[in-house]
Amino acid sequence: MYIDSHTHLDFFQDNIEDAIREINDNKILTLANSMDIESYLKNKEYSKESEYIKPSFGIHPWKAAEYKGNLEVLIPYIDESEIIGEIGLDFLWVEDKSTFDKQREIYNFILKESIKRNKVVSLHTKDAEEEIYKSLKMYNYNKAIIHWYSGDIETLDKFIELGCYFTISVDIGYSDRTKEVLDRVPIDKLLIETDGPTALEWVNGEYGYPSEIIKVYEKVSEIKGYKIEDLINIVEKNYYNLLGS
Repeated sequence: MYIDSHTHLDFFQDNIEDAIREINDNKILTLANSMDIESYLKNKEYSKESEYIKPSFGIHPWKAAEYKGNLEVLIPYIDESEIIGEIGLDFLWVEDKSTFDKQREIYNFILKESIKRNKVVSLHTKDAEEEIYKSLKMYNYNKAIIHWYSGDIETLDKFIELGCYFTISVDIGYSDRTKEVLDRVPIDKLLIETDGPTALEWVNGEYGYPSEIIKVYEKVSEIKGYKIEDLINIVEKNYYNLLGS
């Protein structure tokens, strides 16, 4: 079974029914990351239309500054969500540095509560790789998906040593850094994603429907020298090992 370990179904908006149809037709186990409470509730609704959609709760760093509520209110969502995401820090694309402290507050709260509950966390690390590594290392916690890593290789190796998992995304074949990440990540820590639908538009201008995951698998299998069926089995085993660890 194909597994998309990181996407944003709420970004499909008016195209959501077509997206869900593709997920069902291709039997794509889909980790539907959330940006905030509103998008998590949407993902829960979408999951009623597909046994393959797994909604995950998180507050994305881009949304952190907008959150005004008491952080304790987030705990029931953390409790009920099997996987937590997307959470993290973004000091690259977020230009307003005044939001950085709010990002840290929300990230560290959700991370700590997730670790208490032994939850898998899906992490956004842009230009904050070392800080996020230190936050995991402090707890010696590696039930983490490092989503679309693009930082320095030294910190990548630290995440690898800690035992984290890593997604390869739709820029494989376009990005030398992503190729380098793929070369370094142990095969038993490899996951695959689309970050759909807008990530592919950023890469090559095309709209990324869920079936794009098949192309990412094909490209990764070509680079790694695996038969596509073997790569599907490897990634599926990795995913369930992560959930069961």
